[in-house]
Amino acid sequence: MKAEHINPFLNSTLNVFESMLGSQPQVGQKSLMKNFYTHRWDISGVIGITGTADGVIAIRLTHKLVEKILEKSEIVCSGPEETAEIINGMVGEIINMIAGNALGEITRFDLDITVPFVVQGDNHSIGWPRNNPIIAIPFITNYGPFEVNVSLRDNFYNAVNSLPLMSAQLNF
Repeated sequence: MKAEHINPFLNSTLNVFESMLGSQPQVGQKSLMKNFYTHRWDISGVIGITGTADGVIAIRLTHKLVEKILEKSEIVCSGPEETAEIINGMVGEIINMIAGNALGEITRFDLDITVPFVVQGDNHSIGWPRNNPIIAIPFITNYGPFEVNVSLRDNFYNAVNSLPLMSAQLNF
C-alpha cells in the first residue's frame, strides 16, 4: 500500500473527529498490524471496499470514547438497549463517513463501499483479507485513543474487467 492510499483515510478521520468532538485528534506512528487476536478495543466499525481495489477499513474504539462521542452528540437514550443500538448505528456511520470521504480522494481506483457493521466485546476479532497488509493508524483524543486500520490492495482482475471494450479491425 502506498501513502497516497493511506493518507486519505488519515485526513478523513481527522476531519470527521474534529467535527464530532470539536478538536482534532493527534496522529500516532503508522505501523503494519501484526497481532490480529489481542487488542485493547471494545468496539470496531468495519466496512468493505470493492471495485478495482478491494479491502477492509476498520475503526477501533474504547467504550469511554464512544460514550463521550454519544454525549457530545446530545442524543438521550432511554435505557441500555437503546444506548447499545444507538452506539452501533453511530460507530457504523463514523466508519461510513471516514471511508466515503477517503474514497473520494483516491482517484486511481473505481471503488465502492459495502454496508458497515459493528462488532463489540473484549478481544473481538475481525476476519481480515488474507495476504493483504493491514496498516494501523493510531489516534489520541482528549477522551481517549482509537485506531483506524486500512487494508487495501489492487484487484487486477476487476481493474482489467472495468476497462472499456475496444473494437479492433483485423485486416487480412
